[in-house]
Order: sequence, then structure tokens, then C-alpha cells
Amino acid sequence: MAKPSLASQKKVTPENLAGLGAERLAQILFEVAQSRTDLKRRLRMELAADLGPGHLVAEIDKRLSALETSRGQVGWRQKPAFLRDLEALRSLIAERLGAADSDAALERLWRFLGAHGQTARRLKDRDEAFEAVYQAAARDLGALLAQHDPHLAANALVEAAAGAPQAWAAWAPAALPPLTAAASRVALALAQARPRAAPGWTIFIRHLADAAADTSAYAQTFSDSALATPPVAVEVARRWLATGRTDEAGAALRLAAPKPKGLLGRLAAPDFDWESAWIDYLDAAGERDAAQAVRWASFQRTLEASRAKAYVARLGDFDDVEAEGRIFAMAAAQDDFQKGLSVLMAWPALPEASAMILARGQDARLDPELAETWAGKLRRRFPAAAERLLRRGAAAAFRRGALRLADRLTQEAEALADAARVAG
Repeated sequence: MAKPSLASQKKVTPENLAGLGAERLAQILFEVAQSRTDLKRRLRMELAADLGPGHLVAEIDKRLSALETSRGQVGWRQKPAFLRDLEALRSLIAERLGAADSDAALERLWRFLGAHGQTARRLKDRDEAFEAVYQAAARDLGALLAQHDPHLAANALVEAAAGAPQAWAAWAPAALPPLTAAASRVALALAQARPRAAPGWTIFIRHLADAAADTSAYAQTFSDSALATPPVAVEVARRWLATGRTDEAGAALRLAAPKPKGLLGRLAAPDFDWESAWIDYLDAAGERDAAQAVRWASFQRTLEASRAKAYVARLGDFDDVEAEGRIFAMAAAQDDFQKGLSVLMAWPALPEASAMILARGQDARLDPELAETWAGKLRRRFPAAAERLLRRGAAAAFRRGALRLADRLTQEAEALADAARVAG
């Protein structure tokens, strides 16, 4: 076995630090903690945890009281240490105290989450790192609630959400999964019975409906006009499909189906996501030919490669080859060069893409970043096509004033041309 290098032995890893010995590490920690309030507090709590849950609770309660009452602003310099302190407190409550006394941990997690509003006001720039601490705390709380009576857990959860509906609208996806289905159903009934118009309350009820697998309750949180919009219809229908309620899914989607517009009464083009859900409904209902017809019509309208791939994947032998040929020909003939080429590159159909570029690419307009990406895929087998793409991309970059990008693409094109001359 090779001996570790000197450089690897000097890396700060748990294994290398263990080699220093407990006494030396303790001395180092003590010295660092003299200038790090957050670290000193963490060490004091860890020492208290070793003495027993009662001692740890006393330290946690002191810190929670400080969070609940402190009003001093936390600037950007103090923010990293402040977030580390919050995360350490959460971890001690959920993991160390939770393992020793789950009831005490649950009570402290309620307090920790309850202090969110006060804590947030102290930060000048809240961000995902701050909210992630509370998401984790909500997940911890859900796991502890799952160990309690469903009715008590549900009541406590709804009471907390009623006090801070916007916060719990964000935390519910983390807190609810560990709960039993029974607790979720009880919580949903309690929340529905409580008249609330506060922002976030309706979203909280939707999360409860999802946790209870109650699509009817989920749909009832939307107005009739909202249910007739494609985005909402899709969300409702997908939930019905997930539970095998095909007829209900179809009914939800029909509410938002494309409507005739204009004097001639022509149907509006369907929303793409609605169309995707409609295809899934047709498949689930056993109407496979109808689903295939929608896939093909959708590809013809949108030139979306995923639609064409789904269509071809459901064809039998030989039929799929013929269909691919039609798809490639349709893409190559598109007036929008970039859109047609994107189908061939996404397939991928590199020989057909190369032929399209060489036949039509001399005056093609396309995004320079896309040109560079596609040239990278073509350059080994089809260098002439890659070179032309790069030159067209360089011209597009030059027109929009991205001179460095234009120069880079030109240099890449020249390199391909030089390689071709050498090979020839």
C-alpha cells in the first residue's frame, strides 16, 4: 500500500485531526472559541448534552429566549456565524435532545419555528440559506409529530399554521410527509373548518390535501374561473391520474380545453402542459390512437422533439423508421433554421443535422452559444458542419456586440479549418 504523501497528511480531514490527539484538539478548540462566540456557545451546549437532557434543555431554552427577544440587526459580516449558530441549535434540539427526550425536543422545535418572524426581521438580507434552516426544522418537527397521537399532532399543527400561515405554507412540504395519513386527514378537516382569509392559508390547505391524498379538497381551494385555466386544470388532473381516477382527470382537463376564438371560431392553440396532461389522460383511458394523434399534431405545431420521440417510441417496427424519416425531413425544411436544427440535434440525428447545415447554413441566423454547443457535438464526425456553425455563431455574436465570444468562435472555426487542411 502506497504511503500517504506529505501534502495529503496536512489536509484538514477528520482522520488527520484525530491523529493530533484529544488533548491537543481540545486546546485548539478552546483557543479558537475565545474569539468565536457561536463556537463557544456550541461547545457549552455539547458539554451540557453530555451531562444529560435536563442540562441541555436549560442551555437550549436560554438560546431560544434570546432569539425570541433579540432585536439587534445582523449585518452581512455577522450573518455566516449567525446562520451557523441557528443550524447548530436546530441540530442539537432535533438530534441530541430528540434522541434523549422527544417531548422536550418537540416543544423546543415549536419555539424555534415560532421565533422565525422575529429572527427574520433581524436579517437585512434573508436568503435561501436562512430559510433552509427552518425547512430542516419543519422536517424535524414532522418526524417528531408522527410519534404522537394523530389528533393531538394535527391540532397542534393547524394552530401553529393559523398563527403564521405564510411561513407554514412554505414549511408544510417539509413537515407533512413524515405524518401519518390519519393525522393529515384530521389536520385537513380542522383547517377547512377554520375560516381564514390570511395570505398563505389556502396554500397550506392545499399541502394538507396533498398529504391526505384528497384531490377533491385540493380542487376546492380554487375558484371556478381558476379551475378553467390550463395551469390549475393540469395540477388537479395529474392528482386524479395519480390515484387512478381517470374520469375525474378528464373532466378537470375539459374545463380548460382550448376554446374557439375570433369571428371564425377557430380553436386556440392548446397550452403545452395542458396538452401533455391530456395525452396522459388519453393513455390512461385506453385511447392510445387518440393520444398518438395528439402527439403528432403537437409536434407539427411546436416542433418539440420530446413530442416526436414519444410518438415514435409507441410505434411498431418499420413504422418507427418511417416516422423518423418524416420527422427529420420536416425539421430540415423548417423556415426557422434554428428551430428545425434543434430537433435534429436533440434527437440526436447528427448526419441529418450536418446535411441541413451544409445545405442551408451559409446565411442561417442562430444563437451563438447554441452554435458553439452544437458544433462541439458535431466536430469529431462532421467537422465541416461544425466549422460553418461556428462561423455563423461568430457573425451573430459580432452583430450583438459580444466581441470576445465572436473572436472565440472564429478561432475555433479556424482551428477546424486548419485541421481539415492538414488532413487533406
